[in-house]
Amino acid sequence: MGRARTGAIGGLAGGLAMAMVMMLVTAVQGMGVFKPLYLIAATVHQPWAMQSGAALGPVLVGALLHMMLSISFGLVFSAALAVVPGAGATARVVGGMVWGVLVLAINQSLVLPLVDPAMVTATNGLLFWWILAHLLFGLVLGTIALTGVPATRQTAVSQPSRVQPRPR
Repeated sequence: MGRARTGAIGGLAGGLAMAMVMMLVTAVQGMGVFKPLYLIAATVHQPWAMQSGAALGPVLVGALLHMMLSISFGLVFSAALAVVPGAGATARVVGGMVWGVLVLAINQSLVLPLVDPAMVTATNGLLFWWILAHLLFGLVLGTIALTGVPATRQTAVSQPSRVQPRPR
C-alpha cells in the first residue's frame, strides 16, 4: 500500500474510532448520540451546535467534515513518517498517539476557538474522553501505518542465479 493511501485509510479508520467513542460518551451522558456530529457541523453553521434529535443535514455535514479532517491528519502523519528513517513499529504507534494529542492541543487552543467555539465549550466538560478519543485516533492511525509504509527501504529480491555445475 502506498504512503498516501495508508495515511488516508489510517486517518479514516482513526476518525471513525474516535467518532464512535465520542458518540457513545455523549449518548451515555444524555446529550444524544449525534451531539459530536452537530458540534462539528457547527463549524459551517453555528446554530447546528444546539441541534438535538436526529437531523440528517447536520449529521451528514458533521460526519463528512470529521472524516475529511481525519483523512487530512492521516496524510500529514504518513508524510511525516517518510522523513523519519527506520521508524519501527513502536515508534509508529506511539508516534501516532502523540500526533493525535498534538492535533487535539492545536485544534482546541488555536483553531476551534476561531471556527467552532461551541465545540470548545462542549468538550471542556468531556476533556478526559476528548483526550482518550484523540489517543485512540492516533493508535489506530499508527497501527495502520505499520502495514503500508516500509520502515526501511527494501531492496528487490532478485531471482536466484543458476548454480553452475562444479568442474570435475
